[in-house]
Amino acid sequence: MKVLVSAIACNPYLGSESHFGRAAIKCLARDHELFVITTSRDRADMEKAAGAGLVPPNVKYFYAGKFSPWHPNRMRARIQGWREYVDFTRDSLAVARELHRHEKFDLVHHVTYTTSRVASPMWRLGIPFVYGPICGNEPYPFRLFPLLSPLGAGFELSRKLHNFRSRHSPAVRKSIRRANHVFAITEEAEHLLTAVRGSGAGISKLSPGFYSTEQVAAFSRFVPEKKLDGPLQIYVAGHLGGQKCVALAFHGLALAKKRGVKFRYHLGADGPEVPHLKKLAVRLGLTDEIIFGNQMSRENYLKELGRTHIYLLPSMRETVGLTMLEAMLAGAVPVVADNGGPRVAVTPDCGYKISVTTPGQMARQIADAVTAIDRDRNIVLEKGKRASQRVAEHYTEDNYRHAVNAVYESVTRLK
Repeated sequence: MKVLVSAIACNPYLGSESHFGRAAIKCLARDHELFVITTSRDRADMEKAAGAGLVPPNVKYFYAGKFSPWHPNRMRARIQGWREYVDFTRDSLAVARELHRHEKFDLVHHVTYTTSRVASPMWRLGIPFVYGPICGNEPYPFRLFPLLSPLGAGFELSRKLHNFRSRHSPAVRKSIRRANHVFAITEEAEHLLTAVRGSGAGISKLSPGFYSTEQVAAFSRFVPEKKLDGPLQIYVAGHLGGQKCVALAFHGLALAKKRGVKFRYHLGADGPEVPHLKKLAVRLGLTDEIIFGNQMSRENYLKELGRTHIYLLPSMRETVGLTMLEAMLAGAVPVVADNGGPRVAVTPDCGYKISVTTPGQMARQIADAVTAIDRDRNIVLEKGKRASQRVAEHYTEDNYRHAVNAVYESVTRLK
């Protein structure tokens, strides 16, 4: 098929959302001719990638939106990024209409950003419209606000207000209702989409995070090599905003330490909550156990996953958790909050899901899980192996490809 793709984030030299867009385009290009509209900000990188042979020959890029240099403050830069996305969605429709006039696409597919909070205008083209996978409606409970820094609390409050406004936005509701099919990432997103559309028809769950056979092999090779001696090796990565609830992990680990558990908790990333977390580590007496770090090279990242026993991140708004999936592939046992993407990915036989209750109860559940693993290190081998198998079986490029192609065939038959 000839497919128009809306993907503001698909830069081959960036992670996070760009990983989702890049992976989707690479996968879909196996079966279709793709015309991709992305942000003008990434034009130089996309041209560089094409020159380096990183762009499939049946993929063409087009650009929309305006941009300015990133603000040095990371929080303000994040807000700037959302404003650019709103501008992109508006400008991309004109680009899409001009392309469709010449190319006559079979359908249009919005793949990034993976959020339902900003409307996609692509349904206006009058051709089958596939939306997602998208997320939305993953809440941060008010009872957990005391764990946040003032900056983090302000951001989460603003996000709650934005969620309320977007849920009632005519443009957002129309883009969800007019889509021929919507992929939801989480159960929370599925509930929101069902409420807006009036039924579950034309909705299915699909993760934008998936791995090729080669990628599965690269991570899972660590499973039989996992060493069990010494302090527990606990790891987390990703942008450390307040929603990640690393402070909650600290409280759980402080309880585990009082029970005699020896561990090393490596934060392999940076973020706006780090100053708050450093003060908390001192207050809880965890300065010797917690290692604050930054982004690592690919080689060092793989080595870290290879020695990791536990992946600990009780995040309240984790839609997929790419690092969690990679840690699971490498045989680490996930200890995560029972919501969002981790709720779907983690099962009791391969990890621990912490019920979203009160900070004290959640901290005790974290301590219980960590203590149990420390007392019986064979849990790492048993649950770690099953965690690796679960990702290798359910989060594959072939599964994504088959699910999307089935929807493509279904919606185009209705033309």
